[in-house]
Order: sequence, then C-alpha cells, then structure tokens
Amino acid sequence: MRFFKKATPLILFLADLVTIILSIFLAYKSREWFIGPNDMELGKYLHLYLFYIPLFLFLFNGLYRYRYDFWHESKLIGKSLLLSLLIVLSFLALTRNIADYSRYIIVISFVLMAFLIPLQKRLLKRALFFLGLWKKEAKFVGNDQRMQEILFRNYYMGYVPSNERYETLFINARELPEGAIEDVLKKEILSHHELLFIPLIQDFNLSDSVIFELLNSRSNLIFLRNRLQSRYNLFLKALSDRVLGGFFFLLFIPAFFVISIVIFLHDPRSPILFRQERIGEHGRKFTLFKFRTMYPDADCRLQEYLKQNPQAANEYRLYKKLKNDPRVTPIGRVLRKYSLDELPQLINVVRGEMSIIGPRPYLAEELQELGDYAPIIFSVKPGITGLWQVSGRNRLTFEERIHIDLWYVYNWSLWKDMVILLKTFRALLSKEGAY
Repeated sequence: MRFFKKATPLILFLADLVTIILSIFLAYKSREWFIGPNDMELGKYLHLYLFYIPLFLFLFNGLYRYRYDFWHESKLIGKSLLLSLLIVLSFLALTRNIADYSRYIIVISFVLMAFLIPLQKRLLKRALFFLGLWKKEAKFVGNDQRMQEILFRNYYMGYVPSNERYETLFINARELPEGAIEDVLKKEILSHHELLFIPLIQDFNLSDSVIFELLNSRSNLIFLRNRLQSRYNLFLKALSDRVLGGFFFLLFIPAFFVISIVIFLHDPRSPILFRQERIGEHGRKFTLFKFRTMYPDADCRLQEYLKQNPQAANEYRLYKKLKNDPRVTPIGRVLRKYSLDELPQLINVVRGEMSIIGPRPYLAEELQELGDYAPIIFSVKPGITGLWQVSGRNRLTFEERIHIDLWYVYNWSLWKDMVILLKTFRALLSKEGAY
C-alpha cells in the first residue's frame, strides 16, 4: 500500500497523458463526423510532441506535487492549456507547417482537454481516495471547526485528520499568538512535515497576490489590489453581464410565461411581479423585480406570526429570513426552492442595474447594519446570484453574508464569476439552504 501511495503522482501524470491522447482522438474523429475525411492520419497528430507541452506546465505548476483544491487546480490547468495552444499555433505558423495540420483538430483538442482533464482528475482522485491511495494524514493546530470540516471533507485534496502520525500540519495563524506559532515551527521544521498556514488576513485572496522578498530585512511584502477598481476589469464584467443577461433572458422567456400564468390563476387580483426598492452601485436606488411569492397582506401576517412565536422572532432577527415563513404562498415556496422567483431580475441586468454575479442587493433599512462596509459593497453592482448564495444561502447569518460579499468585491475575477455561476446551478438543483 505504501508503494502505491508513493506512486500516485505517476498515476496522475499517466492519466493526464491518456486524457490528452483521448482528446486528440476525439477531435480527429469529430472532424470526420462534422466536416469530412481527414487529409492526415491520426498518428501524425499523436506524434506531434507540442500537444504534450501541458504536461510539462502541469509539472511546473506543481500539479503532481501539491494538493490543490479542485477549482484552483482547474484554473491552473486552464492557464496551462491556453498557453500551450498559443505555443502550438505559433510554432506551426513560424515553421510554416500550419497548412499541414487541421486547425480545427488542434483547437478542439485543447477545448476537449479543458473539459476532460479536470473531469478525469475529479473522478480519479475520488477513486484513489476511496482506495486509500490519495489519503494524507494531517493535524490541525487551532479550534476552527468549520475550517477543519472544509479541509478534511475535501477528497480532492485528500487530507484526513490524525493527531499522532501525520505528514502535514495546518497552522491556523488566526487563533495562535505570535510566540506560539514560532514554537510550533521550531518543532515541526525538524520533523520534515509539510507545513500549511492559514493566514491572519481573511478578506483578501492571497493566491492572486504577488509576494516580494526583502532580503536585508528578512521579511516579505504582499502586493494586494482590488481588481474591480480596474477600468479594464469593469469593462469585462459589464460586457459579460450584458451578454449573459441577454442570453439567459431569451432562454427563460418560456419560463416567464408559464410562471406568470400560474401566479395569475392562483390569485388574479394580485400583481404577478413584486417590485421593491434596493440599493445599487454607488448607493443609487433602483426597482428590483421578482415574481410575487407572498400574500398581499404579507406584513400583517409576519407581525402576527412573530408575536405568537418568540423563537421565530429571534430567527428573523439573526437571518432576516424565516424557514417557515407564513407570508409565502404555496406556489411561492416552489419558486423560492428553485430560485425561480428571481428570474425577473434578468430585466435589471439588461437595464444595467444589476450583475449576473455580485453582492446581495440590500434594502435601504439594512444600510445601518452594513456600517463601514457599505461603501465597499456598493462600489459594484449587486448580483442575481453570488458567493453568498453558493456558500450556504439562507443558512448564513446576515453578518456572514456581509463578509462573503466583502471577500467577493476584494477578490473578483472572471474565473471566480464562472465558478460561482457553475456552483449556482448545482445549488439550485440540490435546493440546499433554499426556502
């Protein structure tokens, strides 16, 4: 068993090699299916060594040495594949061999790799973890139960808790005084254990930062920046919002009609859409649209319910929501469970008032609770979905949602938006935390 555990990096490397070959084969065959017979035999493509550049970039990025989270590793894979594709096309163009190879096969090969390699790694690491070959004993120094749960439930990273025989030590710098951290380091550095720090800074993603070395002072400088203050990034986000907003609006037009008819038939005298004033970018107010999910006398029902149920009053004070909300209609419960009530917010996106992904759209009466965080959160447009929605949704307290929104604003990237969008679909299907 020990030998096979040592061989897991080789297994992962060979699996990536096989996936690259499979991608080339599928791209080659797809050209035959959709375009016509190929002018060159498959072997010529398989023997083009430039196709295997990603493997060396994977090695350079430590994919077979470090245990990255799935989304972090997928980002590194995507960057490596994009760079490899540019190298292949540039080399063939410079050597004037581009005419000898199908550009369709080359491009589609890398597109398939971008999907198949992360998928293969996810399935393979799950299988290896189940077999015990991808498990690495680790000890956690600190009392943060939530962080421990996240680390030790992540089969993709493969760490399992062990307080006696362990290879990796997680040090939660947020919970330990400076002297205690140094004592742990002095002890563990001699044991040749892998040391991983959870830094003091919580709101900034240090993986996207640049670290400078100051040798004379024996210290480091960490370069931090707010990406959403860049005009280029703001343009990219606005462009992606308009494109995705228009696409999803057209895609869900049939759903708009069906849901509108159902709401109308249930209560013809009440409006189909719910309109509410929210705070948008730079504190500007706008009208947010939703499908109506509550009874017309919702406020009266709420006040009466909270008077009769003190426990529910505490729940509402903490979460600003109720799990068993008396204001919600039977149809509204179904719409909320799958977040279908938020579809009309696509109108807000098309109008430029909201983003597809962003912080939660806050109410005017919530401004006081946001405090000093308000200018940061309102520096960008609110979103239909966001990091808070894929991190627990309604199970999060109001304060937790604020800190998640702050983290999103500080650490925005198009890649993170894409990950959040994919996770949103999964959250909607699982209905986790929805009510």
